[in-house]
Amino acid sequence: MLLLLTLAFLAGPTCRAQEIWGNKVGTYFIIRGEEQGEIRGIKIYFTILSHIKGIQLLFGKHWSILYGMATASHKEWLLEDGEHIIKVRGDACLCLNSLTFITNKGNHVLFGKSQGRSFEDSGGPDKHLVTVNGMLLSGCISGIGFDWRHVPENVVSTTPQREPITIPNTSKPKERSKDEDKDGGDGGNDKDDDENNVPKLIHLEGTVHQVTLDRRRQSPNGPVSLCPINFVHL
Repeated sequence: MLLLLTLAFLAGPTCRAQEIWGNKVGTYFIIRGEEQGEIRGIKIYFTILSHIKGIQLLFGKHWSILYGMATASHKEWLLEDGEHIIKVRGDACLCLNSLTFITNKGNHVLFGKSQGRSFEDSGGPDKHLVTVNGMLLSGCISGIGFDWRHVPENVVSTTPQREPITIPNTSKPKERSKDEDKDGGDGGNDKDDDENNVPKLIHLEGTVHQVTLDRRRQSPNGPVSLCPINFVHL
């Protein structure tokens, strides 16, 4: 009885000491799990008198640890895709009696019964709820706080897109290399060599011989060589 009187004395008007709405009496807690994703759902448990006794948050696809106690009386709410909590209203006496979550899509979801001292909290423009903290008593949650963070906007460029520009091919046809020109010129020399491969008449020691001479194309490493092919007595 003395404990209840002490708590009632400490439970003054609604305050926001250390980011807590309601009463700051009890054991402090904070719900972790933001790294799993944004808040996608809330589950709240109630006492027989409809006080809030436990709370869980759904981050992405993972439920957080339960803070408080689980009871048979509870309510679960799942947010829609693209929906965020932008404001919270509540009522508290010694314990939290109600919480109303308001979203960017205009939904109002009430947990508990509205009775006691009222409070309201929001993060301002472009902010939404990312997690919850509070104070725990043996029989209920006595106070609660909210962490609001900025929602980055999707920046869309307003500059009109330019039409693709086709650049004509102004490159010149590939010139033949000097080596190719040289080889091409050699083709004519080869023809001349073939024409010069004709029988020649020479005298060797008083005897006339018909000799076929082969004029080879000059190589890069030496002069032209003449090679006798056939000797025929005339």
